[in-house]
Amino acid sequence: MRLIDKTIKLDSRSDEVNIYPLGDTHLGNRSCAESLLKKTTQKIGTEKYSYWIGGGDYLDAIKPQDSKRFDMDIFPDWMLEGDAITTREKLNDILYQQYDRCCGLLTPIASKCLGLIEGNHEYSVRKFYNTNVQNGLCNSLKTEDLTDEAIIRLKFMYGKTSKVVKLYICHGHGGGRTAGAEPNHLFRMLSEWEDCDICLRGHSHTFHIIPPKPVLYLPNKGKLPDELLLKYRWAANWGCWMLSHKTGPSSYVSRACYPARPMLTCKVVIRPFARIFRGRKEHTSVKIEIRAITL
Repeated sequence: MRLIDKTIKLDSRSDEVNIYPLGDTHLGNRSCAESLLKKTTQKIGTEKYSYWIGGGDYLDAIKPQDSKRFDMDIFPDWMLEGDAITTREKLNDILYQQYDRCCGLLTPIASKCLGLIEGNHEYSVRKFYNTNVQNGLCNSLKTEDLTDEAIIRLKFMYGKTSKVVKLYICHGHGGGRTAGAEPNHLFRMLSEWEDCDICLRGHSHTFHIIPPKPVLYLPNKGKLPDELLLKYRWAANWGCWMLSHKTGPSSYVSRACYPARPMLTCKVVIRPFARIFRGRKEHTSVKIEIRAITL
């Protein structure tokens, strides 16, 4: 568990901040939608107030010792390209090939990273093979190691005025084959982390945004309003970056009969100084949404 402070300075009260969770990419699996991932990272890089946070399972990280899931047929074409000597060198260290590929994709946007959560695939490699992929990625990208879960206190500054948004993120756990599984995970997470405005998780590869939870409240200071104030708390699963049941050789996914997943992810949109009116008086208030993005 990590507790992190991040300050983002804005040029205007109307500025909008985007936060993209990038998790469950599984680079090194032939089903990974690398071209779509690259397109999204380029978008993050060009948008002034866009940031990203790693959600874990960046690499497929399945080694030959994993007798249940390892299969040469899951390798992407780039791992098999080159002459016999080059291909042999790649296959002698498949984990490094995936790690190097991941760093190549994420390094251009490393300065916009809020930190990296460790996924169960990175954890398994560390536990069973004594290889700390999580630490290596954090060092290479020069970003925060968020361990398995974190709360980030985002402080938005405009001049001397500030607003705070609290974001909880974990990689997630548990299955998601039934329609009600993921909503239940998300509602439980919202209930557990009551102080956070935004809760994010992944792992099950099940994209889902639940309806925002309304919270009625009174301000801590100043004149009492005529009516209770209202804010929303949000939760979502960012889905995954893997094509479901890709044509070609059989795979662990097809043999396990995993359900098809939509090619969707999400982004958190924050307007820290949105204009609102209470009666005839204008105020500023934080406005948050979680939006679906078609990949």
